[in-house]
Amino acid sequence: MMDAMKNLDETDKKIITMINENWQQGTTRMGKKLGMSHTAVRSRLNRLQRDILKVNCIIDTEKLGLKMFFICLEARFKSKVINHVKNCPKIVCYFNTYGEYNFIMLAVAENTDTMESMIEQCFSFNFTNITKYNVMPIATSSSTCHHVKFFTENEKNNMKCDFKTTCTNCKSFKENRCVGCPLYKGYKGIL
Repeated sequence: MMDAMKNLDETDKKIITMINENWQQGTTRMGKKLGMSHTAVRSRLNRLQRDILKVNCIIDTEKLGLKMFFICLEARFKSKVINHVKNCPKIVCYFNTYGEYNFIMLAVAENTDTMESMIEQCFSFNFTNITKYNVMPIATSSSTCHHVKFFTENEKNNMKCDFKTTCTNCKSFKENRCVGCPLYKGYKGIL
């Protein structure tokens, strides 16, 4: 997987951005924008799909009136939790995490009553050695789902970071524990 990241060039990033902005435009139109043939674009798309790209349809849950919520768990045996939830149609995705909770799930319900029932009945987690859990309903989302974005150098130059530290002053960046911010000229990552 690290090799796939190393082979990701500016053209690949532009193709990914174009797909995110308008997935229907097709390889011919993308090729014209990139100064490439449609077969060259298709070849790159095939490689990207094989190596790093997952193509999914994102449903706008707010337009359907669905309620989204996070379930944060501290689980002694995450594998038991995964076995319990991996086939649940109402679990959108789940993550192994660090920090106060070591497992987080994103779930969907048809309405608030169903969400509350799911929390009380379905997700009681008595059987899996859960030491604590917290539920966070999502009031609204900024859109549907955020994908990783690749910005051009020009776009990065017009953006401003609002965090209190800069990479040049950051101990983690100086010690090579962090690749830095994509807005910093000395950034060492792929975004």
